[in-house]
Amino acid sequence: MSEDNSKDTCGCDHEHTGDCGCGCDHEHTGDCGCGCGHEHAGECGCGDASQNEEIDYSKYDVELPKPTLIMIATTLAQQAMVSMGILPNPTTGKSVFLMHQATYLIDSIDVLFQKTEGNRTEDETRTISNIMSELRMLYVKASEEKSRRDAAKKS
Repeated sequence: MSEDNSKDTCGCDHEHTGDCGCGCDHEHTGDCGCGCGHEHAGECGCGDASQNEEIDYSKYDVELPKPTLIMIATTLAQQAMVSMGILPNPTTGKSVFLMHQATYLIDSIDVLFQKTEGNRTEDETRTISNIMSELRMLYVKASEEKSRRDAAKKS
């Protein structure tokens, strides 16, 4: 809890001491931006965290499958879908429209596709082409939805 029991420098208005991804590592009140509304712990940047406290991240260090071109493209595609509000943000559970970020991620897949020309299998070419086509269609729909919501807010 902050010393004055009102708001600390991160401005949050609720207590939390768990781990939902906002990263705070001490109790405080207010809206630290994680949007979860439940208790959690981590480091939210409000400056009250102990400099000597260490967080054990070893539980997150799990074995992962061997990276493949399709896996890399799929990971970028999932991030793009979160940026377009199609999938909820895994940290907050909320859908948001971050269209510049979505554009960057889709363009990143395209760069990957172009730079691997002549080195892809038929399956990799077909899969990544399908991923890019699907993302472009989703981008148009997400842009329209964002515009609709923005217009509704102004009304």
